[in-house]
Amino acid sequence: MTVFDHCNIEKLKKNIIAESVYYIDKRVTCLIVRRQYKTPPLTPIGLTMNTVKALRSSAIMLVIVFVASSASHSRIGFDKYHNHKEMTHYLKEITEEFHNISSLYSIGNSVLKRELWAVKLTTATELLGVPNIKIVGNIHGNEPVGREIILHLIQYLLDNNSKNEAIKNLLQTTVIHLLPSMNPDGFEMSRPLPCPNDGMHFSGYRNNANTFDLNRNFPDKFNPHTVPLQPETKAMIEWLKSVPFVMSLSLHGGALVANFPYDGSPDSVPGKLQKLNETLNITDVFELIEIFQNGSYFNYDSKDWESLTPDDDVFRFLAKQYADLHPTMHNGLSCEDDYLKFKDGITNGAAWYQVIGSMQDYNYVWHGCMEITLEMSCCKYPPATFLESHWKDHLKPLLTWMRQAQRGIKGIVTNRITGNPIPNAMVSLTDRENYVNTTVNGEYWKILLSGVYKLRVKAIGYHEKIVRVKVPEIREDQEPQPQLVDIQLEPTKKMTIGDSSSTVSDNDHHNTYWVSDGDRHDATDRLVTADIMDVVNAKSIDKHLLLDAGVEDDNGNEDYSDRNGKRSRLRLRPHKSSSSRYGHHFPSHVTSVVTILCLLPLSHFVVHVLS
Repeated sequence: MTVFDHCNIEKLKKNIIAESVYYIDKRVTCLIVRRQYKTPPLTPIGLTMNTVKALRSSAIMLVIVFVASSASHSRIGFDKYHNHKEMTHYLKEITEEFHNISSLYSIGNSVLKRELWAVKLTTATELLGVPNIKIVGNIHGNEPVGREIILHLIQYLLDNNSKNEAIKNLLQTTVIHLLPSMNPDGFEMSRPLPCPNDGMHFSGYRNNANTFDLNRNFPDKFNPHTVPLQPETKAMIEWLKSVPFVMSLSLHGGALVANFPYDGSPDSVPGKLQKLNETLNITDVFELIEIFQNGSYFNYDSKDWESLTPDDDVFRFLAKQYADLHPTMHNGLSCEDDYLKFKDGITNGAAWYQVIGSMQDYNYVWHGCMEITLEMSCCKYPPATFLESHWKDHLKPLLTWMRQAQRGIKGIVTNRITGNPIPNAMVSLTDRENYVNTTVNGEYWKILLSGVYKLRVKAIGYHEKIVRVKVPEIREDQEPQPQLVDIQLEPTKKMTIGDSSSTVSDNDHHNTYWVSDGDRHDATDRLVTADIMDVVNAKSIDKHLLLDAGVEDDNGNEDYSDRNGKRSRLRLRPHKSSSSRYGHHFPSHVTSVVTILCLLPLSHFVVHVLS
């Protein structure tokens, strides 16, 4: 094998007779040549000219491989923090270099119109059933350690795909999305400052360019607020809507701990303060006085303030596994502050301090994405000389965390009769109130620890199904493997518009339609519908109330046993109170519970919607 410098490829190709040319990627070009070639314009690396002349006279086939210089422009070091321009250049270079297994895309723009770049990595050839995970850095402008670690993680995964079997398997079984900076404007306005003993400090610009804290800007389960959503927040919300993320990491700085949901609480002091500001109710004043006199609010990591999710066992496992693999995080002593002590290096968010509008709570509540928040360094913005040590400390925990996307169960939910996938079916455990929705392809993923579970699957227009699932124990030396649990649902007699692609407008008042192959046809002249109907299993569909549905064959005979070749009869009435949580539609049997928190003078009131 003969190796030449890449910059002389075109020159060299003019001096040889190539039998075939293969462009492997940007760095490597292979030419398969026979012995008929002129003396190359440069001496091959590692070969003398005498060797080249000997090769000329031989009858052997020669494989010439051109590789890029080791000083490639798509490599970064630990000597500095990379600004937005440098980061953009690096991301474009490295994704172009590894274009077969990586791609660069933007999820939106910051306030100052900087691109929010994300890199997608995978070698999976068939994406059906492959879980998506994400890692997001630099949410706060003055916490850029995670930003740099993500840049190096991209480089590490791409460089090691062909060298490391574990990395190769990870990229074959997972789609990894890496967003180095969610707050590029805040980063550009921040600068590193010395941190004595690598201790905590609060230098730099935490918020976005509109002075909003992005980790207090998301819709909140417990305390609805009216803070305007920022461009970066909106971009993240749309990203979550477009990609069915299973797991996520949010990278921060200023402590050393793995934080898991909920950050918020129905009894949160921030929520009570916000409510007090709105109501000026004397009862709320006395309640807050009692809380502050008790003193437990100021006791960090107090179990008195824990706000736990239905998946608390999984969250604690993911957080503790990360902390255990970090050289010091698991010790539980965060930095130099005696009052910040975390058992095993993990904490429930609300037990540490309560937050309204956090990103990890939004990920979990609205999208079923298991996000934990990592505080990666005691110093929020340490000098660049600390970056390499932080990288080494976090590499193993990061790689292990990414493999957990294969833990638990996954499958596809389909119509038993047609075999078609059922989108937006709700998949949950019978003893847990939360659920995940299936994708447009009927896919679902549920991260679970070992044990026996009852899986409940339901969708509009189908009978609910409960199946028993056993998740086996996984040893520490084993790679997690998901249990495949495909579910077939039986259509009910009450068919819904969800099985077609038809659209009904607000002007379609109390009419009946034939729906066939996604087309809608006015059929009032073909069907006689009673004025008063027994409304059974009424459903909200787009802005309408489904009053009745069935199927009929060409002879007008109703038959619910098989929809193939038959048409759905739908009777719809406009429903003015259609609800949506930021674009996410929920079926009527997960009806929002409306609670009036307090009744104020002048007939003002506060309505709290819990879903």
